[in-house]
Amino acid sequence: ITTIIFDVDDTLYDVGTGFTAHRNGEAAQQFMVQKLGFPDLQSAKAVRDEYFERYHATAKALTVAEKEGKFPVVDEATQPRFNAQDLSNWWAENLDFSLLDGPKRELRRDLEACPLQLVAFSNGPRKYVKRVLEKLDLWSVFGEKKLFAVDDVLPNCKPEKEAFDKVLQAIGALPEQCVMVEDSMKNIKVAKRLGMKTVLITGRKTELTEDAKASETTKGADAPDKDDPSVDVAIQTAEELRSQLPGLWETPASFI
Repeated sequence: ITTIIFDVDDTLYDVGTGFTAHRNGEAAQQFMVQKLGFPDLQSAKAVRDEYFERYHATAKALTVAEKEGKFPVVDEATQPRFNAQDLSNWWAENLDFSLLDGPKRELRRDLEACPLQLVAFSNGPRKYVKRVLEKLDLWSVFGEKKLFAVDDVLPNCKPEKEAFDKVLQAIGALPEQCVMVEDSMKNIKVAKRLGMKTVLITGRKTELTEDAKASETTKGADAPDKDDPSVDVAIQTAEELRSQLPGLWETPASFI
């Protein structure tokens, strides 16, 4: 093992914060109303949820929805209206990042002590993901060169194999050298098929707020399932990684 690849949302912070529900709920819908011409939050939600269930990435979901004619007709729209950078800016500037519950100092110390290559790979757009990592005090762990956002792999995104291939090529790692840490079953299954070891983040289910529960319902079949054969290890939060897999902090590293 040479590399640990971390998802970001609902992986490096707990789903119970309600931040994902906030981002994927009214914040995404407000963006669609104000920037993409949707008449109201309800119509925006219907399109966003339909395509998010397919792709588990709002940027990819809106890209495909526009191509398939799901956006409202606007007379002056002769060019595609949706741009992932616009969504990234919107989220970075308008989300309530206080919901993240502050810095992850213990996790940062553990990750800084890990001898392996550490990579963040998110289906979120780059400026937004960088803001999340900064708020979690984890930006120094990854930095620009070890962050891969949806902007870096479009027109693909997780769980598409091509998205994983782009990241693996960029970091110079083979799948069998990597551990994937994720909350998404779709992504876990693809990572496992590629040959990676997998760690599923299940979240602290007993602590879910109503907003967080609403967020989980949008995942459908993508909700965490620790009994799935694609899952090598299941933990509730990323903070448990070192205690559950101490071999990743050894030289040479071992998974179990």
